[in-house]
Amino acid sequence: MGGYKYICLIRNYSNMKKILSFLLIASASIAFAQPGKNKEAKMAPVTAPGYYVPVKGDTVRGEIQTNPDSELDFYKGFNFKAKGANKVTAISNKKAKAYGVNGKHFQLVPYDEQNSVYIEILATGRLRFYEYKYADTEQGQPIIVSKYYIQDTQADDKNVELRELRPISTKFYKKELKAYMKDQPVTYNDLDKFTFNRAAVIKAIQEFNKYYEAPTN
Repeated sequence: MGGYKYICLIRNYSNMKKILSFLLIASASIAFAQPGKNKEAKMAPVTAPGYYVPVKGDTVRGEIQTNPDSELDFYKGFNFKAKGANKVTAISNKKAKAYGVNGKHFQLVPYDEQNSVYIEILATGRLRFYEYKYADTEQGQPIIVSKYYIQDTQADDKNVELRELRPISTKFYKKELKAYMKDQPVTYNDLDKFTFNRAAVIKAIQEFNKYYEAPTN
């Protein structure tokens, strides 16, 4: 199974395009510049064991660069070193639909007819939780912004819209999470309704998902 267990299928393509359309603007200044192609002097690549899932074929294992020029490069592509190779090779989002390194796993999703981006998988199970980072400015200063998404893969027919990937506001996140986690309120009751804490939300979702794990022998 390898890296496949981290790959989360998103079924509603048209809805995905609407949800992620903001990325076309937010990422305009950095969109799809592949890591490793800038001619300026760069640090030597640091790699760690990883994998990627090609658009066609089986999971490929080797090493993935962990020190790209920018943290945002992880959401655009990655550099891969095959077993026995001496150099890394840039892998674009045209060639891989998912990849993982150092405990982080990324999945490719579309945001318009021509382009796609990687989003990080923060939790998987009945509820799937994701993060995307992009460049922005605040008071004239460059900043990195996180956008979060959630999906209920087992929502009933009365809440069918929850099966689609949807953004979660960091300001009103607890109210929005209630729609997803109401069946197990103990898992989210202790979340601070005023302050979004990434680690706490991930833990709450993971606890929720444990109620729906298949029993092991």
